[in-house]
Amino acid sequence: MSEFQTKIGEDKIKNYFVHSSVLIDVDGASLNNWGKDATNTQGMDNTSAVKKVFKNGRMYAVVAGQAWRYWWREALGLNGWSLSPIIRDKKVAFTEANPLIYADDDIFGYMRASKDEVKNENGEVVTDKKGNPKKVDVTVTRVSPLKNSILTSVASIDKRTLNEFSTMARHEGDPVPYEKQSYSAVLKGMFSLDLDQVGTFTNVNRSGFKNVTDVTYKQILDNGGEEVDDLINPNIKRARLPKEKRLQRAKDTILALKTIAGGAKRTTNYVSVKPDFIVLAVLKGGNNIFDNIAAEEDGRATLSLKALEEAIKDNKEYFRSDVYIGKATGFMDDVIIKEQEVDSITIKVGSVNKMIDEFSKVLDTVVL
Repeated sequence: MSEFQTKIGEDKIKNYFVHSSVLIDVDGASLNNWGKDATNTQGMDNTSAVKKVFKNGRMYAVVAGQAWRYWWREALGLNGWSLSPIIRDKKVAFTEANPLIYADDDIFGYMRASKDEVKNENGEVVTDKKGNPKKVDVTVTRVSPLKNSILTSVASIDKRTLNEFSTMARHEGDPVPYEKQSYSAVLKGMFSLDLDQVGTFTNVNRSGFKNVTDVTYKQILDNGGEEVDDLINPNIKRARLPKEKRLQRAKDTILALKTIAGGAKRTTNYVSVKPDFIVLAVLKGGNNIFDNIAAEEDGRATLSLKALEEAIKDNKEYFRSDVYIGKATGFMDDVIIKEQEVDSITIKVGSVNKMIDEFSKVLDTVVL
């Protein structure tokens, strides 16, 4: 039995998270731009500017966390998941909010505020004294077990954006001009996957805690699920899907990073959004310790191996797996990461896909 398995067996509270940091190298990208920007060269209205944030007086490119999640969910759909249908009701939209049937509702969370008509045992709608259908509140909310950051450029893009002037001129008359900004950068992001919450739901009638209706709660238990205690409040019961289903959903979520694709302007500014670098580990607790390993040095992106080593040493007691690092050949070849041990935590190194595959096997020991 490994040291990690021994610790898992001894843990009184088994709150395990997949923690990860990724780097994505893009050239001439226009992934998630927004509207008009004062820097457009022709002063035209039809523009698309780089989404950006400022830190210490400098400008950094941004891809919204929602966009990253959209690509991720889409990859899971292309990999075989049946994605939850979207329902539009006046000014709101929501998914089916049925995590028993739709794995993406489970992993990505949802909020659905609605009322259903009450029906009797014959399936007939029950009405009140005025003949109006009786309705019952079936509002449900689920906080996503998968949490991710925005993607931001590691190095500043001050004065490094390209204003691409274009025209639509395949018609009679004056051409229609438009302009978009693009950039080349290494984007950094991080995510955490709460393994205890995957496939686990409450029906407590309390804001933010009613993940499923009483009907769905019972269906989970009737279809091979079990009832388990909340990690910190034994008075709260939770319905949990069978282990094999929870494990598969967690693995599929991580494995989808091998085929993730997306981004705006793909027809003319196509870039790969698959990670060129990834670090993965399972830790006890929800704080991602890999947030500072990407660094800017002389105006370019690089990796701080010192920060990685410090993160491992400072958090040794919380590790429930070794550290898996994938790096693509041709990306930051000047940064040499060797397989080694840091305070008895092994750093395993290989290609991105290989390390994602190897890490996915670790989930067999931590999805309980």
